[in-house]
Amino acid sequence: MIRKIGRFEIRGELGRGAQSTVYRGFDPQLQREVAIKTLHFTRPDPAQNQVLLDEARAVGKMRHPNIVPIFEAGEEGGDLYLVFEYVPGQNLAEFLRQSGALTAVKAIGILRPVLDAIAQAHARGIIHRDLKPSNILLDENGTPRVMDFGISAHVDAPTDNEEEYSGTPAYMAPEYIERRESSARSDIFSAGLVLFEMLAGRRAVEGDSLFRIMHRIASEDLRLPQNVAVDDRLSGILYKALARDPAIRFQSALQFAEALDNYLEPEDEGPIDSGGRQATIDFLLRRMRHKSDFPALSESVSAINKIANSETESVNKLSNSILRDFALTNKLLRLVNSAYFRPAGGGSISTVSRAVIVLGFETVRNIAITVLLFEHLQNKANANQLKEEFLRANLAGILAKDIGAAAEMRDLEQTFICALFHGLGRLLSQYYFPEESDEVRRVMAQKNCTDDQASLLVLGISFEDLGIAIARQWGFPSVIVGSMRKLSAGHVRKPGTQEERLRMLSGFANELCEVIGQVTPEAREREMAKAMVRFRDALPLEEKEVMQTVKRSVEEIADFARIIHLNVQQTAFGKQMRQFANGGSETVLTAPDPETDSFNGTLLKESVVPGVLDDPSGTGVLKIDAQAVLTAGIQDISNTLVDGYKLNDILRIILETMYRAMGFKRVVLCIRDAKAGTMQGRFGFGPEANEIARAFRFPLSFTPDIFHAATSKGADILISDIDDEKIAARIPDWYRKAVPARSFVLFPLNIKGNPVALIYADRDEAGGIEIPDKELSLLRTLRNQAVLAIKQGG
Repeated sequence: MIRKIGRFEIRGELGRGAQSTVYRGFDPQLQREVAIKTLHFTRPDPAQNQVLLDEARAVGKMRHPNIVPIFEAGEEGGDLYLVFEYVPGQNLAEFLRQSGALTAVKAIGILRPVLDAIAQAHARGIIHRDLKPSNILLDENGTPRVMDFGISAHVDAPTDNEEEYSGTPAYMAPEYIERRESSARSDIFSAGLVLFEMLAGRRAVEGDSLFRIMHRIASEDLRLPQNVAVDDRLSGILYKALARDPAIRFQSALQFAEALDNYLEPEDEGPIDSGGRQATIDFLLRRMRHKSDFPALSESVSAINKIANSETESVNKLSNSILRDFALTNKLLRLVNSAYFRPAGGGSISTVSRAVIVLGFETVRNIAITVLLFEHLQNKANANQLKEEFLRANLAGILAKDIGAAAEMRDLEQTFICALFHGLGRLLSQYYFPEESDEVRRVMAQKNCTDDQASLLVLGISFEDLGIAIARQWGFPSVIVGSMRKLSAGHVRKPGTQEERLRMLSGFANELCEVIGQVTPEAREREMAKAMVRFRDALPLEEKEVMQTVKRSVEEIADFARIIHLNVQQTAFGKQMRQFANGGSETVLTAPDPETDSFNGTLLKESVVPGVLDDPSGTGVLKIDAQAVLTAGIQDISNTLVDGYKLNDILRIILETMYRAMGFKRVVLCIRDAKAGTMQGRFGFGPEANEIARAFRFPLSFTPDIFHAATSKGADILISDIDDEKIAARIPDWYRKAVPARSFVLFPLNIKGNPVALIYADRDEAGGIEIPDKELSLLRTLRNQAVLAIKQGG
């Protein structure tokens, strides 16, 4: 790869297309990173040079926060190059490959600023002509930025060659395919295709040939698959943008944007009490579309309801999702190492993968959801009351699970999630209607009525009905929706089915939370006695056992709260919860002493994540101690080997340990395909690791490259720069096409001299990998553990 273009240093390749290559560069004069786009020709081409100059002039005049600006243009060796702002992040195509289909709000949130950018370009007489997900960058804050006006043209510019197409076939407008006509409405059609892809999680038009793709666009009305849950209003907007006749489409990007704005927040939105129950539900749904960040629900509920059929794929997807958030990984591992999650004698857990093995997929998923839930609550205007509701909901979940365990019942993790979402209506109301929720509490106090009765008076709908209506909108499983319904008055009969059992435990746990929230000890004792009488036929537990379970649950949630930095003593419900667990005393358990981190002299041992050094200010993770993480991972694997294991579990722990400890960008496992005589990528950790793994397929027979050298000789190899003149010729073409990394390390797994697997790890930048001797020794120990596991696993 070239090292310089003009005065700019080349530090890596960002992407490659049919006509162009984009490099990550560095401007030594202004001391900043840049993106440099060049056209690569087999011969000098003045016409193509002119295209680039037109792009430079067009984009250089535009200033918009959602357009990637161009800094300058130049010429090198007869070819032109453009220098753009470097935008760290990923493009929308990469994001969709990781996330799959997006919620309507998320999709609109991405497309809406893109339409603003396109509208400004149209106002200057410029059409994009190649709008597609890979030309929309998402920066580190998730802000979309339109790039690559490389084939943009002035609206009034003629088409010189009617036999040639410009653009990507799957995103072309019908009139361009049929008549080579391009206009602002062609960009509208392309924007509609981008929206379709975000909602469906796949391209609108797919086919096995360019002709088939272009024929479908020109001749078929595009419609969303039946399994895509989009309401009629949004699908109507989408289909208007995708109309094959340009005259029927939105006539401008601004019209398209206004339609999406009206969908999120209709102009005729009225007060929430104007139409009773359904008006409140409709109003809430509209406000939720506009205010998309309700704690973890639109994203997390989607994840709950779209778990892959294969548990292996689910675990891998869950682990990768958690590991992308460093702070979430740290907090989750602290929680799974706390006394209330870690199994007796199981040792500490240092990887998400082992946490899944030991605790189960459901437990780890539920912990992750509750941590994310809390993270989204912290910075809201009504954060204190939201934390009260969060604490209450989580105590209900833990109580239901622990009471179910004490009663030797099944489905404990599902019990947790049912009880957690039992009070969804109350939590939704507090988040979206804080003033009305305050009024509900005032009505409860004045009229001495239940919260459902008060919410019916204030909102026109009970909290219960509100939560159930939204749960159905979100596609909750029926077993969870059913558990959200309160139990009938009077004695509760013994449950006979799974649904009845989950509803009973969810109801009992939430009624206990109501009892705990009583102000005086006398009221709590009275209500507790009533609850025990009411549930005595359904739950074979004595009051003493229930009280012991409540105390354990309170300690468990206190441990959880401490790890996520929630001060229980600063919440009213937290104080009531502790008083109830301590028999009405406020002094048995108090806030932790900052000097001893203990409650009244009872030491609360910190659940440490090995190798993670916290920021002393408590704001997040400071850095990783690689040796400690590697050592803990080795112990994790030893524990798993002793306990009994699946081979994939061991290999996943090994890869995750390497990934977390060494700060690699990606780690990929390859396994020998004996029949084909090849090494084939299986799975990995890091951005697009699983997609890149699929591109790893190389022969085990002789090839003059570095991969054969590693596998045939069983030699660990570190490549600091794939473009170093001493090694460049031994980097295979398939690797350069598939992987953007310039430095990587290979750890082959050989048995009796024969390669059986390969661990690959990389960094994007040249010279990005340095492995001290101690860490190298530990990495080789991990590799040897993998070899042992493969031997034992056959």
